[in-house]
Amino acid sequence: MTSNSLSHNRSRKITIIGGRGRMGKFFTQHLSTTGHQVSTLGNQDWDRASQLLGEAELVIVSVPIERTVAVIERAAKYLSPTTALADITSIKAQPVQAMLANHAGAVMGLHPMFGPSVKSFAGQKVVICSGRNDEIFQWLLDFIADRGGELISCTPEEHDRIMVTIQATQHFSRFCCGAFLSVENIDLDRSLSMSTPSYRQEIEIVNRLFTQNPALCVDIMLATEERCEAIARLAQTYSRLAELVVKKDRSSLIREFEIAQSFFTQENLASTKQKEYAMPSEVREATIAVTQCQQSVIS
Repeated sequence: MTSNSLSHNRSRKITIIGGRGRMGKFFTQHLSTTGHQVSTLGNQDWDRASQLLGEAELVIVSVPIERTVAVIERAAKYLSPTTALADITSIKAQPVQAMLANHAGAVMGLHPMFGPSVKSFAGQKVVICSGRNDEIFQWLLDFIADRGGELISCTPEEHDRIMVTIQATQHFSRFCCGAFLSVENIDLDRSLSMSTPSYRQEIEIVNRLFTQNPALCVDIMLATEERCEAIARLAQTYSRLAELVVKKDRSSLIREFEIAQSFFTQENLASTKQKEYAMPSEVREATIAVTQCQQSVIS
């Protein structure tokens, strides 16, 4: 075994701020079960911050979005310059800037693209945003990758721009769908008994949203001004298309559909078609059959 391997495999002292929260518990569990000495720091533990943070080799910030920057600023006062500092919140530009501004040591932004209900890193994506001295985090990145995680690198700014679409607008869209079904008092069990595969998939996705913490979901939508503005534009799109439906403007609706159809049938979905991320094979085949009958394209 090389000295580098030994360095990667040795036990480390880690403190997770917010380690009693759901995602904090996920990291605590997986790091501690492999021999790392993992401590947690919650609201009631700041009187022990000198010990919990000052002696740690790695500190991970796992707190709600609206508290992340303030916690980073507070925690940085206790950190040694040799301590590595990371956060795992779902926005990256503000936290990474705060870590760089307040801590002289190694800094990295992480965003696990999964919820705390998963059992392991296997098959899950983790976005990594470089801050300072990336090599200090190599053991942690190897830890994730060795357990089946997929690491995707980008800048904090690119991350936040893409998450507007991946998270904020999708959360809002599914939120609206769930709210509509609730207001209409739809019998979901009955609807599922005669549903298409794609409808079942959509209902499961919407249901998954409503198993999460309401405050977390709302914070994801409200996290940045860019997210709020994009959601407003999405709502305007809903309203514009709904108005065409109310007017029974068939030709305009077809034109709108064809514009979107063109977007999805060009190069935008080339890699998706190759990897077939969208749905399981049996669902995909059934959906294709339905769309062929309808002579339409389902994205």
